[in-house]
Amino acid sequence: MKFKRVLNLKKLWFIVASVLLVGAVYYFAGSYHRLEDEASPVLLEKYIIIVAFISVAMSLFVQYLDGGDRGAKELAFVGLTPFFLCLGVLFFYLYYPNLSVTIKIVAGLFYTGLLYTLLLLNNVLLVVKGREEVIPVYRVAVGWVQIVLLSVAITVFTGTHRLPVQPLLQTLAVCLVAFFFYSYSLWVYSFEKEIRKVKALESFVITASLAVFTGWTSFTTLFFSGETFLRGLFIASVFLLGLGYIQLYLKNSLSKKTLWDYIAVTLVFFVVLVLFKP
Repeated sequence: MKFKRVLNLKKLWFIVASVLLVGAVYYFAGSYHRLEDEASPVLLEKYIIIVAFISVAMSLFVQYLDGGDRGAKELAFVGLTPFFLCLGVLFFYLYYPNLSVTIKIVAGLFYTGLLYTLLLLNNVLLVVKGREEVIPVYRVAVGWVQIVLLSVAITVFTGTHRLPVQPLLQTLAVCLVAFFFYSYSLWVYSFEKEIRKVKALESFVITASLAVFTGWTSFTTLFFSGETFLRGLFIASVFLLGLGYIQLYLKNSLSKKTLWDYIAVTLVFFVVLVLFKP
């Protein structure tokens, strides 16, 4: 009962935090466009730093209102996952300023709901970590991992390819983000009792290998003249393949058939990227 009361209270805080963060990012994007030197990379860096600070600070604040495990790994995952989502929102409003007001409002509502889901997911994981036992709602949370991470990845990867930096730096950014998300995925599944237990070195090899593969596919898209949104979708489909591999590997259910299901999705988006020209 106490857990339910605390969770219900935190849900209110999560809603408030989600609305405030998405609203703040929308305001920053509008402010960026109103400035004369909006193309300045330095100005963009300042806005990214501001978004990073407020998103990490607010996420940690609402998560640790009633205490909890403050290990380095927990702080990193709980603080940085909302930041990457907010970063994706910033990219969306920065690089698609000509969308109608209706689409912007719908997108804002979607991102608010996605951020709320992410905060709720992280809270469940912190509770499981603190109690050192799996609670019933954890099963539901695990089911949302791929959906949430994929949604965040699409926005971040698409925006990354529109950054005013060298292509190799864009590829490096995709690698680092993918590495973080794969590590987060392994952390989520680590609380499950009936899965394969992986040691630190094995975990690093898996996440690094998948991140490099994702980054390599990001680099290959530079040779195609497709829209950045289609590039983002293709890279996200490769990222989904990596998430699927991790899940199947940990559950000892890795097979050619299940892998081909993920590969088929990736091939579809690759064909779309090749055929559709701007």
